[in-house]
Amino acid sequence: MTMPNTEARGSRSETAGQTQPRADGTAREQIREVKDQVVGQAKNTLQQARERASSSLGESKSQVAEQFGTIAQALRRTTEHLRSEDQQRIAGLTDTVARQVDQVANYLRNKDASAMRADLESLARRQPAIVIGGALVLGLIGARFLKSSKRERLGRGSDGYGSGRLGNGGYNSLPGTDRGYQGGGNAGA
Repeated sequence: MTMPNTEARGSRSETAGQTQPRADGTAREQIREVKDQVVGQAKNTLQQARERASSSLGESKSQVAEQFGTIAQALRRTTEHLRSEDQQRIAGLTDTVARQVDQVANYLRNKDASAMRADLESLARRQPAIVIGGALVLGLIGARFLKSSKRERLGRGSDGYGSGRLGNGGYNSLPGTDRGYQGGGNAGA
């Protein structure tokens, strides 16, 4: 009688057992590699988005700084004009305002966004009423702007030139006459 070879079976199951963890190991490694690639791409995309936003913010900040600089120059010209007309008191006030506006322009030119945010946070801690008041004023100005924009769009109507109705109460004038006809009807009737 021959005895079954249990050692061969055991070695097969061990071999199969060793092969299976290797397959699981390579699958796990592949999953980790894919995950690392996805995470790397996500980080790269996020970094690019931050750089674009920072660049856009920098450009906007520069434009606002230039506008403040222009306002300061206009106030200085006004100051000189007032001084030439012997309005020293008012000239002094406009000169003070011009210097303040120029300081704002220089601040915007020289500070980066993170430093401005830190300064705003510091101001909010020291003077919360000023920040809340400023936010309220900005909110009211924004609401007013949106409200006026909405009226302007609605005022133009569907044709973009007014009420959206035809010129004289829904009647079109006949070419070469002052008479009108209402559209949609039979012209011969």
